[in-house]
Parts: sequence; structure tokens; C-alpha cells
Amino acid sequence: MRSIETLRQQFRQGNGEWQLFIKSIKISNIHGWQGQEIIFNFPVVAVVGENGIGKSTFLKAAVCAYNNQAGKSFYPSKMFMSTQWDEKALSNASIEYKVKHGETERILKWKKTRDWGFSPKGKKPKRHTYFLDISRTLPLDATAGYAKIAMTSNAEAGNAYTLNEQSCKDLSFVLGQAYQSARFTKTNINAKEVGLLTKNYGEISQFHQGAGEDTILDLFKLLQEIPPQSLLVIDEVENSLHPKAQRRLVRYLLDLARRKKLQIILSTHSPFVLEELPPDARIMLVRFSDRKGIMYGVSSQYALSTIDDKEHPEVYIYVEDAEAKILFLEILKKNTAKYEEYLQKISIQAVGSCDIVETLNKLAKANRMPYPSIAIVDGDCHKRYPDCLCLPGTTAPEKMVFEDLKKLGWKHLDERFGIGAGHLFQYLEDAMLQQDVHEWTTYVGDKIHKNKESVWTIMAEEWCKQCLNEQVANEFLEEFNSRYQSLKKK
Repeated sequence: MRSIETLRQQFRQGNGEWQLFIKSIKISNIHGWQGQEIIFNFPVVAVVGENGIGKSTFLKAAVCAYNNQAGKSFYPSKMFMSTQWDEKALSNASIEYKVKHGETERILKWKKTRDWGFSPKGKKPKRHTYFLDISRTLPLDATAGYAKIAMTSNAEAGNAYTLNEQSCKDLSFVLGQAYQSARFTKTNINAKEVGLLTKNYGEISQFHQGAGEDTILDLFKLLQEIPPQSLLVIDEVENSLHPKAQRRLVRYLLDLARRKKLQIILSTHSPFVLEELPPDARIMLVRFSDRKGIMYGVSSQYALSTIDDKEHPEVYIYVEDAEAKILFLEILKKNTAKYEEYLQKISIQAVGSCDIVETLNKLAKANRMPYPSIAIVDGDCHKRYPDCLCLPGTTAPEKMVFEDLKKLGWKHLDERFGIGAGHLFQYLEDAMLQQDVHEWTTYVGDKIHKNKESVWTIMAEEWCKQCLNEQVANEFLEEFNSRYQSLKKK
């Protein structure tokens, strides 16, 4: 998290160190997008959404913004090819960019009439641009022309390209295996390269490497030489990688972006990728009832739940985070007559910041969500978002629960946690000295060897039993039930 904060601080200081940067992309009349605009608020972002929503559309558009100094340039005519079936769907299509170029901001545009035209003419900016689409995951032995290379009668030819010591260490870190060396070579019959990895039992080629090794070896060759200020776009970054490798790769990309001032745009369906990125690096493409939309700062749980078809609840409940979800459920238990019904018919999703909750509330009120929804903000956000249902209290839930239980002398908590009062109470009070209230339960959990969810669940239960005013609880439950019943009637 410290490296993410360093990256954020560097980037927000006037974006001074990022001299080349796509700030936004607006797409019209391509694959159902009608003028919606993606805004990039972080150097490394992940775009998430269901299949067919248009993630690749924005990724392909991104690489068309520049004259490519790293090879052939990318053009909309190739990325969004007109066929006899698609010509009408691309009629009057356009892609508009806001880009940072040095200290100035420029507006660039592709427009399709009979053919694609770029404006301003002759002033397309230059940048090293790399696009790794899904074809990169094709195994080497399934690639055209490689069968001949594998023949034992062939000999190596030309100078081999070798990953340096640091790149080899980084590759080992990402895949969780020790590699002594990594290199690429050609044969005397073909100019195509073969990647080779040396492990403790010898050297193996890409013909016999695992799918993850095969894919990521080529990526690391590119990353070793990638120039500063480059644009790197990777479609479905998690493909062929196990969860630990996905997490480590994202951490590596974040560090590389910080060191080389890269802009990196990823698409993903993986919670492991999203969880390694801060909220301002998550961009979610969604399908509302009447249009496609773009949301920012969503939680990884919410982003992935929207593309998972397991649940079929009658009403979705949106809260800020896992702590709010647990507290809401504990309060809901007080309605003993309806609690079991609620559990069967609602889905509670932690979606991110209070701003995200409010956005979802507005969309639900305007009947733009595909399902009935109730948005609930924390107590400290009630004045900012009075139209949302609000959890009891006027401060962050963690602060409220800790302070109220402290006033009661931490009553019953030693029994619940099974730890001597002397040590436990000291841990609880020390936690309250931490600047970030969201870290209080983590601090206690680390001391008593429990996870933060277990700590918070116990504290939320005891707060509801000992501290929650009955009238306040009833007012909250009545308001919730009123909204819940009105949605069921629709």
C-alpha cells in the first residue's frame, strides 16, 4: 500500500512527471457506446465488466491515439474493421481523446465517414505504444511456423537476447519459482524467436513451459526494454496466471509505472487483479436498463458480483464496505419477525466509497438499475447524502462502536474474545490511537491472532446488544422495511 500511495502522490503533483498521458477517451457509435467517456485518474488502471460490454473497445481506442514509436501504428480501420455485417453499426463513429503532452492538454479525434480521418491533421503525437491482446496467450507450439523450429536437427543462430539479472529476479518473484536465467534465441531456419528458461534441472523452451511461463516470459522481454513515458495496454492481464502470480504481476506493474512513468491500461475479470489496485484505479463498465455506463472506485467484490450469475435476490442492498455490511446485518437481526425473510431475499454488496453508494442510489431512483436497490451510507455521510438510508450514528461505524464500548469499560468483550481483560483492553485502546479508523480492527486482530472480520463481528454484535438505542434501531428498521416493501411492489 505504501508503494501505491507513493505512486499516487507522484502522479497527483500536477502530473508533472507523466509528460505523456491519456486523460480520457470518449467513444460514439462503436459497439453500442454513445458518447460515454472513460477518465483515467491513475497511472495503472483496470477496466472490468461482463463479456461484450466493450472493455476491448476502449483498450483498442487507447492505442490508436498515437503515432507509435515502438513499431507499426494502430488505426481504427484495423481495430474496428468494417465488414458487410458491421458497416452500419460503425456509421459516423468517433473517438475523442484528451491527452497530456508535456505541460499542455490536447484534444484529438478520429471520425469515420467513408473512412477514418484524424484531427488535427498532421499533428498526431508520438509515443511508444504497446498492445498485448488475447492472442499473446496462444501456446508457442500452436503458432503457425513453429513446428519446423522444434526439430532437433536445427541449430541456434544469431545473437541470443537475455533477460538481465534484475528482470530474471522479477520474473521469479511473479511466478513464485527460481529461474537462474531467461533468454530468447533464433534457429538457422527461421527468424522467429524461442524463449528459454533455466531452472535447477536445466533449460526448457517455450514448447514445454507452462502456459503462464510461456505468456509472461514474452511480457518480461518487453518490459525490460520499455522506454519511459510509454503506453502499455494489456487485454485480460490475468490469463494463464494463477492467483498469486496475478497479484504479484500487478504489484510489479505498479512499481514499474512508478519508476518509468508509464501509463498502463488493463482489462480483467479477476478479483485478484482488482484487489491489488486502489479504488481510483478501478473502472467498471456496466449495462443499465437504457444504456451502457461507466463507474469509478467500485469495490472488487461489487465489480465481480455484477458479472457473476449465482445470486437471484429480490432486492440489492449497497453499503460502503464489509464493516458496514456486518453492522447492517446485526441491526437487521433486531427485526426477528422478518430477519429470515430478508436473508433469503436480499443481497448485500460492499461497493466502495459513499460516493459510489450515492451514485447507485441515484441510478436506482431513476429506474436505471436492472434490479431493485436500496443504498445505505455510513452515519458520517448522512448530511452529504440525505436521500440515502443511513446507518445509526454520526461518525464512521468503527469510531462509533469503539468509543461507545469504551464508555462501558469494554464490558463482556474479554469473555467474547476469550482473552484476559488486561491485555485485550490495552490492545483496544492502543488501536484507537491509529490515525485511520479503518485500521483499528486490523490492529486488534494482529495482536490477538484473529482476522479483522472476526474482531469487527464480535464488536458489532456487542454494540447492538449494549449500546444501540431501541428507538433509533426501530426507526432505522421501519425506514428500511418501508423502502424494501415499496420495491417489492414494483
